[in-house]
Amino acid sequence: MSQRKAKEYRQAMEQYRGVVEDVDDLKRRIGAMEARHRREDQLEEISRRQARREAEKREANRAEYREHMRKINAEKRRRKIARRRIAFLACMAILALALVCALVTACSARGNGPAEEREINSTATISPPVTLVTAEPDMWDGEGEDPLEAEKIEEALLASGYFSIAVPMCYEYQDYMRTYCAAYECPYPLALAVAEVESHFNMEAVGAAGEVGIMQLNPGPDGAYHAELEAATGLDPNTPSGNIAAGCYLLGKYMQEYGDANKAAMAYNMGVSGAENAWVEGIASTDYSTAVVEAMERWEVTVNAWNGI
Repeated sequence: MSQRKAKEYRQAMEQYRGVVEDVDDLKRRIGAMEARHRREDQLEEISRRQARREAEKREANRAEYREHMRKINAEKRRRKIARRRIAFLACMAILALALVCALVTACSARGNGPAEEREINSTATISPPVTLVTAEPDMWDGEGEDPLEAEKIEEALLASGYFSIAVPMCYEYQDYMRTYCAAYECPYPLALAVAEVESHFNMEAVGAAGEVGIMQLNPGPDGAYHAELEAATGLDPNTPSGNIAAGCYLLGKYMQEYGDANKAAMAYNMGVSGAENAWVEGIASTDYSTAVVEAMERWEVTVNAWNGI
């Protein structure tokens, strides 16, 4: 090989080595940049996850606080209603006691009239007529516990309209419904109407989907719906008091949200999402909601003589 050719060959090889070195350097720089970008992406993802966890934790704390305050407020409402009911019952008991005392006094006064006094003075062996009053089995002498106090209170509550013989539920269940309607701002006639349409006031009724009790509450998947209602009311929906409380809670909630008994009945029967989808499609009522509203109107005439205390 001539010297010229050898020189050209060496120059070409030097240029090639330079190009290779530049390519290798470029690859190294690109690799370093990609590694840096991966680290930055990983740090950003870690930051996003941490921020998301913190946001979820804050939301869980807020939800827990709201639930705690809701339970406290619900308990305050229940206690307030209980105090009112106790005060009302005490007033009725005092009124009944006053009436009995007045009756005893009136009977005693009639027994001690002038003619009776002359008879007693002329014949010392005859006992005063007042002994006839104390001998009656249904009269109370004012001392100790009145044996008829429960009956008198029941009569007073019937007279006031708090209880009604027109409602096909025992007085205990009527008391539950009155109490929880007041606690959850549910109209009493609406609760009666739903109980009538759902189960005909039968606590032992069980629906096709497992709905239970007077208010026919659906337990949901693995009892999830019942668990939510128990958390909201503090009572087991499978018991009479818890079943009525949960039904009144839902109806009161829907009445506050929609302000309409027909919509509240649809939400109670179809669920909130089902009812809202029906409204979007232009369905304003169903056979169920119509039956509930008609029953509510009947109960308004029957039980609304008592307006609460």
